[in-house]
Amino acid sequence: MPEQQGDQETLHQHVVKLKAGIRELTHEINNPLGVIRMAAYFLEHAEVDAEKQGHYLEVINQSLDKVDEMLKRLKNLRESVPIEDVPDFSRGRDKKPDSRP
Repeated sequence: MPEQQGDQETLHQHVVKLKAGIRELTHEINNPLGVIRMAAYFLEHAEVDAEKQGHYLEVINQSLDKVDEMLKRLKNLRESVPIEDVPDFSRGRDKKPDSRP
C-alpha cells in the first residue's frame, strides 16, 4: 500500500509539472501567433511599400522561429516524463507498465 501511494504521488508530481509547462508554453506560443496575425493583416490590408513588406515578412519569420523553438521545448517536456515510472491505472490496475515488448 505505501508503494502505491508513492507511485500516485510521483504521478501527481509529473502531472503538475506537465500542466505548468503546458500553461507556460500556451501563453508563449500565443504571443508570436498574435504578432504573425498582425503582420499578415497589415500585409493584406494596408498599402505598404517594399521596405515595410520586407519588415513584416521578417517579423513573421522571427515569430515562426519562436513558435518552432517552443514546440521543441514542448517535445522535450513530453520526453522528460519517464513513462516507466508512471503507474498503469487503466482497467482498474495499479501496476507499473510492463517493460516487455
